[in-house]
Formats: sequence, structure tokens, C-alpha cells
Amino acid sequence: MTGRSAAPHAAPGWSTRGWWLLLAVGTVLALASRLLPDGMPRSLAFQLFGVLSAVGIVVGVRMHRPVHPLPWYLMALGQLVWAVADTVGAIESDLLGHDTFPAPADAIYLAGYPIVAFGLALLNGRRLRRGLAGVLDSAILVAALGLLTWVALAQPTLAALDVSTAGAVISLAYPVGDVVLAAFLVRLVPTPWGRTPSFWLLAAALGTLLIADVLASAFEQLTWDSSDSLEVVWMASYLLWAASALHPSMAPPTESVPDAGRSFSRGGLAALAVALLMPGALLAVKALTGQPIQVWPIVLGGALTSGLVMARIGVAVRAMEQTQAERERALVALAHQATHDPLTGLPNRAQAIEVMRAALSRARRSGEIVGLLFIDLDGFKQVNDILGHAAGDEVLVVAGTRMQQAVRGGDVVARLGGDEFVVLLEPVDDEVSAVRVAKRLIAAIAEPIRLSTGREARIGASIGVTINSDATLDPDRLMQEADHAVFRAKAGGRGRVEVYAPSLRAEVERRAAVGSAIAGALRHGTATVETSPIIDLATGRPAGEQLEVAVPGPDGELWLRHDMLPLTRGTDKLCDLDSWMVHTGAPARPGDGVLLVPVTGRQLAQGTLVTDVSSALAAGLAAERLMLLVPADEIGNVRVSDGLAQLRRLGVRICADSFGADDSGTDRWARVPFDYVRLDRRLLTMAGGTLVRLTVETANAFGYRVIAPEASTRSEAEVFAAAGCELGLGSLYAELAATRPRP
Repeated sequence: MTGRSAAPHAAPGWSTRGWWLLLAVGTVLALASRLLPDGMPRSLAFQLFGVLSAVGIVVGVRMHRPVHPLPWYLMALGQLVWAVADTVGAIESDLLGHDTFPAPADAIYLAGYPIVAFGLALLNGRRLRRGLAGVLDSAILVAALGLLTWVALAQPTLAALDVSTAGAVISLAYPVGDVVLAAFLVRLVPTPWGRTPSFWLLAAALGTLLIADVLASAFEQLTWDSSDSLEVVWMASYLLWAASALHPSMAPPTESVPDAGRSFSRGGLAALAVALLMPGALLAVKALTGQPIQVWPIVLGGALTSGLVMARIGVAVRAMEQTQAERERALVALAHQATHDPLTGLPNRAQAIEVMRAALSRARRSGEIVGLLFIDLDGFKQVNDILGHAAGDEVLVVAGTRMQQAVRGGDVVARLGGDEFVVLLEPVDDEVSAVRVAKRLIAAIAEPIRLSTGREARIGASIGVTINSDATLDPDRLMQEADHAVFRAKAGGRGRVEVYAPSLRAEVERRAAVGSAIAGALRHGTATVETSPIIDLATGRPAGEQLEVAVPGPDGELWLRHDMLPLTRGTDKLCDLDSWMVHTGAPARPGDGVLLVPVTGRQLAQGTLVTDVSSALAAGLAAERLMLLVPADEIGNVRVSDGLAQLRRLGVRICADSFGADDSGTDRWARVPFDYVRLDRRLLTMAGGTLVRLTVETANAFGYRVIAPEASTRSEAEVFAAAGCELGLGSLYAELAATRPRP
């Protein structure tokens, strides 16, 4: 049995105290039965104890609901069979006056043994998987007790009893049957249930039964009347058996455990020692007491017992060797887990640092060059967001495998965490050779990835390259330089290779300064709002203003949002500033004109922008005033598109930035929910006013209204105005409208 079912249990008080109440009351009644008149009254009390045992087992099963109740029901049936034998014996002796041996009741008694043995065998099968160790333990017990029973009991009994051969066999069948039951019980010792009170109560019941049967055979108390003095001992066995079933631990929620090759406990070692000493002890007792010695039974029994003990020791030794091998494999596995990434199987950050340290040490001695590639996957977050984390894990595994295939023999690929990897190149000729490897990696990673779901994922990679130009470089410095380089690569458009240069350090320091300035401004409330006018190009009147957050720098100068944008890309720093602008800066602006507020796609993907806008609208900002400016290169994300749709349902207008440049294909623009688009001022450098006019017509064809970008000269403003833009950003458009002749 491995646990409890979900069936309801009996009242807690009875279910936990019933077993010892039974023992207490039963003991009093057993002793009191000795006061009854000899004959049928006392026999009736003895029979009731057998019935009580069977009923107690059934009650225990119904109370504790073991998953496998059949073994206990079989034991209850065996107790009932023995109670029937008690009744038959009492009738034959007390009512009919027949007091013979063997008697019909003996056949019924012996018939109960196979039933109980089958129940114990099933109990073994439920709690313990088959194993050679358990079989040998049982065989050793049977051999040792069998030898003891034969030499100390069977031989003297057969020589002294004036009974038939059948009678002699039956007289010995009782202790032999008890030994067999004990052998089944021994196999349960190493199981979790073997350490429960229920098990020990059952062991006590079986031990008590064995003692009573051995005494009955040894002292020739085989008839009903002659065994009267042992009735209390048999009653105790009945009570203990029922108490075992009534104890709550009879159905513990434990799994079966394998026993094959289990090691020895102290008790197990002591039992083996007793088994080995048994033949010699029997010979010594026989010699000291002057009893006749039959050598061959002792020799054969001793040889059998010794052989079984040696086989058991051999099994235990093999088990210890197997355990040691498993322990060593576990230690190797633990060491691997400590130094390798569990998902990709690549070395982890700690191991990468150690490999770099060793490589740099070798390079200092040999003068060779060591290179490091810092790889940051592009588009991985979108895979996670759109296809799920399971797909993201698959992509990481494939990417790691492709990197290992793309690098040279001897190069080490490691995963730092997330979507960041490094490749240690040892040795490398120069930066050009390192860049060549980096470009192979970019090409390999960019290949489409077929997922197990059948879908296709695409990612890219930006790579920073550095080499140990300084003999004093340590792994942390090398890693930092490669990180600086990869940041520049991502800022430059992604899918690129950037080689570290000392000038990058100043850029990284500036990035850290910007992050500190943003955090300080939000913490101390020193962020401010800078504005640029938005002009209605048809009327020349102000239509609103663009709001841009600014924070004080370390020297007191103001850092505007567009200046900080390249240094905060890919972080939450700018998101925090934009969030402040939406729920704090914008609602504080007076008037009723349009408020154009730049935001990031990162905010939309995270879902925080919708919350911020809802808070601003709840605070009194009119929805028709708020227009959010979203970067065009961040509209492909599904979560961004969902966020835009939610914002439009709130009544907020959306403007796409940088319309008409780079890869902003018309098929993509047709699928996004925008109200306005702001042109990319680079259109002027591509083909002049003609391209600007065609771009405006394209936007109008999609139903988008057009905002002209901020112009640097009056002539640029005139080009955008002549192309048909509805609104213009900046004071130059106001001046242009003021000098334009009115109709």
C-alpha cells in the first residue's frame, strides 16, 4: 500500500486512539477470562478474541482507507478461519468430550496460514518492488529459524511424542508456518512502513503467535485441554494483529521503494551474525547438555545459512559499488551543472570567466592574441512575446548550436544569461580575423529557425569584438570592452559587428551618467517639460505643442529626451521618463491644443503605457488633446499593435514617427491603427520635394493625416508645406505662415 484514498475517514478521536483502547480493554478482558469456569465459558471467550481480531482489522481498513485493502482483508479472513478452528476445537473438547491430537480443528488452523501468508505476500508486493536482497533476507531467516526449529524442537518432539507420523508433522507445521509468515514480514523492514507503529504491532502479533506455537509443541501441549495455559498468549496475538490495522500508520502516504542491493543496518548485521553463529551455538548447547547430536542436519543447515549470508553480502557489496559509482556520476553532473547553462549545455558565465582567465594567462606567457566576441541576439524578445517562452527556449538552444558549428575548433562558446553569449577566440591573429568569425556567426544565427510546433522564428545578432591589446587585461575588463562594443553595434542598427575602441569607454560612461540623471530627476522631482509649437499649415495658427521631457545633467545642463534616446535604447530608463510625462507632465499643460508626446514601443509591449494614459484621462486630461508619437521601427510587435488599438479605444490619437524612410513598406503601414504620421526629414536628402509630395499622397491614401517634421531652414519648411502637410512642428512653420499672402 502506498497511500490513502480520498474517501472520508472516521472521527479523529477514534481513528487515532482506537488501537490502544483495544489493547487496554482487550488485555483486561483476556486476564479476566482466566476467572471464568473451565470448559465452554472460557473457550467462548477465547473464540470471541479471534472474531474480535478479524472485526478489528476490517474496521481499521474502513477507517484508514488504504489504497490497497486486499492484503488486510486476507489477514482478517485468516484470523476468522483461526476463530472458526477455535470454535470447532471447543465443541469437540467441551461438548463432545473428545480431546485428541491431531484433531479436525488442526486442519482448519493450518488452512488459515496460506491465507495470512498470501496477505503478507501482497503487502510485500504493494510496498516493495522485487529485489534479490529482500529474497535473500527472507531465505536467511527461514534457513536459520528452520535449523533452530528442527534441531531444538522437531527432533526432540518426534522422538518423544507417541503420535503418528501425521501427528508429528502437524505438531511441527505450526512453528514452521509461523517462520514462513515471519519471512514475509522481514521483507517489509527496509520500507518506510517498516518503521511505523503499525508494522511493529504486526511484528509483535506474529512473534507472540510464534512463541505460543513453539511452546505448545516443545512442551507437548497439543490437545485442546493441554494448551489451556497458553490461551492468554494467543489472545495477545489476536489483539496485536487488530491493533496493527487500527493504528493510523497502517496506510501511510508513501511510495514503494526498491530493495535490491540495499545496505545493512545495524540490526541487519546483527541478524546475519546470529544466523552464522546458529549452527555452532546449537552444537555447543547439545554438547553442554549431554543431548545426542545429529551432525548432518546441523552441517547442512549451517552450510545453507552460510551460503545465503555470503550471497547477501555479495549483493550488498555490489550495491555499495553501484552507489559509489552513482555518487561519482552525481558529483560529475553537479560539477557540470555548476559550470554549464542547463538549457543550452554551454559553459555559463562563471565558467566563461575561468576559461578567459586561463586563456589570458597563457597569452601572457606565449605572446599570442586572445579575442572575445560578445553576442546579443536581436529580435529574441519578440519571439518570446509572440510565440511564447517555450519557443524562446528552442531558439536559444538552436542559436547556441549554430554558434558552436560556426566557430573554429578550440574556440569556446558560452551563454552569459538571457539572450547574451560570448565566444572566446584562442588564439586569433588580429581584429580582422575576429571580425571574420563574428560575421559568420551573424549569418548562421540569421537563418530561419523551424520550431517543434511547425512555426518559423527569425532572430539576428549584434556582436561586439575586442582583443587583449593590453597584457594586463583581466576577464572582467575584456568582457566589459566587448559589452561596450556590442552596445554600439545595437545602437547603430543591429545585425552589425563593432570593434571596441577606447572612445567607446567615454560613451559608456555617458550612458551611466544619463541613467543616474534620469533616476535622480524622477526621485527628486526635477524633471521638466520642454515644448515645440505645432502649427496648422492651412491657417498659420497654433494647433498644439510637442512635449519633450528634460532632466538636469551632472553639470547643471539640461538633457533633452532626444539626446538621451541613443544612450537609453533597450532599457527601461526612457520608459520611466515617458511614463512621468504622460501621467504628470501632459495633464499639467494649459489650453486645449494637441499635446504630442513621444513614447517607446517598449512601453506599449509592457502594457504600462495604457495604464499611464488611463490614469491621465481619469485625472482630467481630455482624450482628444493627447496624441502619442510612436517610433515607426517598433510597430511590428503584436503587443505594440494591441496596445495601440487599446489606446485608440480610449479616444487617444496615435502618430507614427519617421514615415516614408528606410523599410517602412506600404503593406506594413496599411495594417497599423494610426491617425497621423510624421514625415522623416531624411526624405529631403533622398530626392527632394518630389519624394516628399509622393510620400504625403501615399499617407493620405491610407487615411493618415500628415505632420511635417521640424525644419532646420525656411526653405525646408516651404518644401514640406508645399507637399500638402496638414501640421508642421517648430517655429519656422509659424514664420512661414505669417509671411504667406492670405487669400
